[in-house]
Amino acid sequence: MNTSKTPTTSRFIVDFLGKQIIGTKASFDKASKGISPIYEELTAKINAHPTFALTVKEQKHKSTKVKRTYEGLNFKFIEDYISIQEAKRAAAIMAEYVSVKAFAEDSGLSIYPFVKKWFLGEFDPDGNGFDMAAAKKAVADAKMAEALLNASPIPAAPIESIPAALPEAV
Repeated sequence: MNTSKTPTTSRFIVDFLGKQIIGTKASFDKASKGISPIYEELTAKINAHPTFALTVKEQKHKSTKVKRTYEGLNFKFIEDYISIQEAKRAAAIMAEYVSVKAFAEDSGLSIYPFVKKWFLGEFDPDGNGFDMAAAKKAVADAKMAEALLNASPIPAAPIESIPAALPEAV
């Protein structure tokens, strides 16, 4: 067990070439509270190097891409979206979809991520982001058009078959 009063980690770095004492914003905030090991460490470095400037270290920010999520993208949606493509193309893509799905199952791969990657590669080849909202609207519009085509209008009843008004009770 370490019982000495010297800090085991250095929160401030002395840059001799740039003549500065560098620390994080959090370290400077903690040191500003007064008597603490961080305050003592900072004052010791300032006393040892009185002409050095105090500098807040810039935090490195990860430059990761924003993860795209596709809410509602499931096997049913994929099949529906493929089915609304041009007839010849839809048949070819559906055959490819079935084979990709079967390959993932046979290979022991996670089926959904594998099929999703194929689907996005097929319908978003440049990687700019598949427009899920537009795709959902296209599927809904296609289903509505199909429903309207398949709907049989209710035949209008001839006027003669409508019962005459009942006589009012006197």
